[in-house]
Formats: sequence, structure tokens, C-alpha cells
Amino acid sequence: MSGFMGQILVVDLSKGEVSNLEIDNSIAAQFLGGSGYASRLLYEHIDPGVDPLGPDNMLLFMTGPLTGTLAPCTGRHVVCGKSPLTQQWGESHVGGHFGAFLKFSGFDGILIKGRSEKPVTLHIDTGKGELLSADDLWGKMTGPTQEALKKKLGRVQICCIGPAGENLVKFASIVTDERVAARCGLGAVMGSKNLKAIAVGGKSRVLLHAPEEFRELAQASRKTLGEAMSMLSDQGTAMYVDIGMMFNDMPIKYFQEIEFDDADLINAKAMEEILTGRTACYACPIGCGRKVTVPEYDLDDIGGPEFQTIASFGSNLLISDLKKIALMNNLCNQYGMDTISCGSTIAFTTHLCDIGKADYGFTWANPDEVIDTIHAIAKREGVGDLLAEGSVSVARKHSAEDIVLHVRGMEIPNHDPRAFSGMATVYTTAARGASHMEGDMYSIDMGADVRKLGIVSGDRLENDDKGMTAARAQDFRAFFDSVVMCHFAIVPPETIIELLNLAIGTSYQLEDILKIGARAVTMKRLFNLKCGLKTDDERLPQPLLIPHAESVTDDFVPDVDAQLDEYYDYRKWDRKTGRPSDTALDELGLTDL
Repeated sequence: MSGFMGQILVVDLSKGEVSNLEIDNSIAAQFLGGSGYASRLLYEHIDPGVDPLGPDNMLLFMTGPLTGTLAPCTGRHVVCGKSPLTQQWGESHVGGHFGAFLKFSGFDGILIKGRSEKPVTLHIDTGKGELLSADDLWGKMTGPTQEALKKKLGRVQICCIGPAGENLVKFASIVTDERVAARCGLGAVMGSKNLKAIAVGGKSRVLLHAPEEFRELAQASRKTLGEAMSMLSDQGTAMYVDIGMMFNDMPIKYFQEIEFDDADLINAKAMEEILTGRTACYACPIGCGRKVTVPEYDLDDIGGPEFQTIASFGSNLLISDLKKIALMNNLCNQYGMDTISCGSTIAFTTHLCDIGKADYGFTWANPDEVIDTIHAIAKREGVGDLLAEGSVSVARKHSAEDIVLHVRGMEIPNHDPRAFSGMATVYTTAARGASHMEGDMYSIDMGADVRKLGIVSGDRLENDDKGMTAARAQDFRAFFDSVVMCHFAIVPPETIIELLNLAIGTSYQLEDILKIGARAVTMKRLFNLKCGLKTDDERLPQPLLIPHAESVTDDFVPDVDAQLDEYYDYRKWDRKTGRPSDTALDELGLTDL
């Protein structure tokens, strides 16, 4: 099938062996690539009872059929496996250039299994893979690790872990350049396997079904997208700070308050004071990435904090020093840790100290204390050893399970379901636990809807139609995550379908978008059911069901049960067991499951 390289590299670290697994064209036709293909493959290969940090867990690095082409914003890749943070489906997307280079190396994906006795690096080049000793890299930060490997191996792109992954921090990330596959703790899975890094390079070409027509459409859509997203290009994701504050959609003091007087010190305008440039992923005409310089902390032209990081370490902890937030972001990138879970866990622990349930001395608006805690978490020193297990573990230790903000072990990201009610459905049903990336109801209800697919914006403070709309939004984003295409690529859906057909020689129609996405959503649901998912776990934490006083949301809280009834009815899933009905499986062509 055009658009695919046709094989996945299988690496058995226990045996020190590599082999090839052919792409299954029947799976590719149903699921495309990315996390869709990964969900189908791992459903068969991972035992549901496996220890996420044991040798029998697997990691699948996966690209999509448009990766490595000129199609806009298709330079991303995804890492999937069983999450040590949630004990269920783990999935983390990242931009940069690694995905494209993986295709150029001759592979669509890399399936990692087993555990090496000693630290190793996987080097892949033009259809071949080999394992190299990483003894000299173990213990290094992610920046020096990548520098050393590029000096040794030449023109390669690298995914690696830092000390946090080596120390099995449950929210450890995987870093490529300064882009991060952050959520679900899959960096700890790499660490548990003694896999320090993967380096990919090569000169293979992605063969397309209709290359000239594809190139013409891709170039035209890139130009249009770049013009349409000029504000994001100019301001980066920090532009959402002002928007989030206006809608009460930004966490303040662990989602307890609605006013943060210093928001103007951490927004896109404030970022200009330390901004030195911007970066773009492969084939991206937007370039939302920021480069910043902070001489007083020896930070020179390093990756700047994104919105989620600014919220996690800024308003969430009542910190308004953007330079120190940039330092916190850099520390997390170098150690290899998810800034959302890290910031949320520190904020929760601070909250426990504030209300007298813990005595670690944590206080609000204390950036130096947060910086020290980041070091402690990554090294698992002192209280950091507890926080490295995630906020739910902290809650259990202090009998505070009723006030910790998570869904199925995953810390709530920085969007409030009391501000955009449809996020209640997204958070509670997302395969990863609380994830804002599986359905962006906050942007949909601000007008970024897709009416041709029945994804229609509504009143953000209503419950009607939110379950159904969230389901469609999930399917739409699951399609993007299978192509693989960045969610910032506001490309007309008919254009994406045409690009796909020109690339791989298919005849998909507009209506296939939600169907392909629904297959991926359903496969991840089946994976989680095998892992023990219960519908009782699909709930928002109680503090997010308490209305904010005097807020612009008029004391609104989402009706989670009503939304979920609608969601389950739309999907034709059983509300009590969470299982897809035979009818639902039949409509998606999944009756064999």
C-alpha cells in the first residue's frame, strides 16, 4: 500500500534480536496508522495483566501514512503501550522530526519488547536496526544524550529518556529535540527496559500513489493553513492564557479559584521579553514552538514553555515568574517528565499542606520550592520519591482520594469542565484517563467546529448534546491520530481525505473519517476492558463538581451522568459494563472481536 514503508521493526531486548513485521494491509485499510493501527496490534500482543514496568509490556512507536510527506503538519509520531500511571491504555504524541526520519529509515513503526540486561541504544538506518551499548549515556539528561548520539551517528533524529525515565518516575516522558511525548509515563516503560534512546536515519523515500497531484494539493493546503494560523505562529500556544482566563478555563490554585491577577505576566505578550525564535515540526507551516533565552539561569535559546506548562507551573501554583517557569519547563524536558502531571502533583501536595492534611512545608507562589521539588522527583529523593508515583499515590498516603484531581490515575490537564461542559465527557471516557487531546470540546464550543461531520458548537454551559458531540469529536481526533496529523492543522476534512487517497490509493469518502476514528476509539476501549476498566471509574473528581463562586460560568457544573447516558447511547455501548454492543462492532467491521 502506497504511503507506508511496509514494515515494523521488532526489537526483542531480552534476546538482543531484531526482526521485521510486515504491515497488515487489512488493518491499515481499517485503521490507517498511528494510534489506530497501534491499538489493533497491541490488543493482540499485550497481555492485559502485564506489569507496565515489567519485560512483558511493549512499546510501539508508530507513524502514519502521511508522515514524511509534504502534507501539512504530518511530522508527528505516537508512542503506545500499557501505562504505568493508569494501568490501562497509554498513548503519547509528539512533534519534531523523528517520525519523518523513522519513515526515511525504512519503517512505519518500532515494536519494543523484553528488557535488556544493560543500557542500550537502538540505532536504525535504511532498513536495518542494531543495539549499541548505552552505558556511557545512562544518567545523562536528554540534551547531552542527543548531542552525544548525533556526534557519534551523524544525521539522525533521536527519542530518548532522561534520569526520570531511568528512575521509573510514573509520569516520565520521551524526548526528541525539545519536543516531548509526555503523558502516560511511557518514558518509565523505556527506562524499565534499559532502553536509553532510539536513533533513526536513512534515505528511503515515501512512495505515493499519485505523487504530482499530491504535491500540488499538499503545497496549496500548507500555504492556506499557514495564513489561517498566523496568530498561533506569532504567539505560540501561550496565546491561550488570555482566552483561558476570560472563560475561567485555566487552573488557579489547583482549580480552586477564578482570579489570578498576574496572568498578564505569563501570557504570550510576556513571553516576548525572553523570546529568541520559534520552531516548527517537519512539514509544518505554522511553527508554534518557542525558543527562549534566560541568561540568569544559563538558558540559551532553549525550548520555551507551552500553554499547558505555563498553566501547570504558573497559575496552578500561583507563580507569575515566567523566567522561572521557563526553567521548570527546561528541567522537566532535560529530566524527561510530563509537565502536566508533575505540576499537578506538586499543586495537589501543596493543597494538602495548605489544608493541614500533609506536612511537607509546601507553600503557594514559591517557585524556588517547585524547582527543588522537580529535582527531587526526577531523582526520587526525599518527598520526591512519593510524588514520583503520581498524585493518586500521594492522595492514598494522606487519605485524600476524594479531593485529588484525576480520572483513572491520570492528572486532570489544564482545562476546566465547569467552563466547557463537554470536557466532562471527554475526560471521563478518554482511553488514557483525563486527556484534553482526545476531544477538544473547549475549542469546539468556541466555534472551531466541523459542521460537515456533525460536530457543531453549542452553549458551553449546557449539557444537551454534549455527550454526542464529544463522541464525534473523539472520533475526529482519533482519525487525526491515525493519519497522523497535528490537531492544530485546521484543514478542511475533504482536503485531508483527498490527500489520503492520493497518497495511498484508496477511495475514502468524507463519512469514513468518523468511522475510522470510531474504530480506534473502540479498540482502545476493548483494550481497557481487558485491563479491568469499570464504568464506575468514569467520573469527575468531586471538587470539579462544585461551582465556582462569582464566576462567569454562573455556578454551572456539568451533569456527567446525563452526558454519559447520551454518549453511550450514541456509541451503542452498554452503560453498565462499558462494552460495545454487537451492533456497534458490526457497524465498524470489528465482529471478529
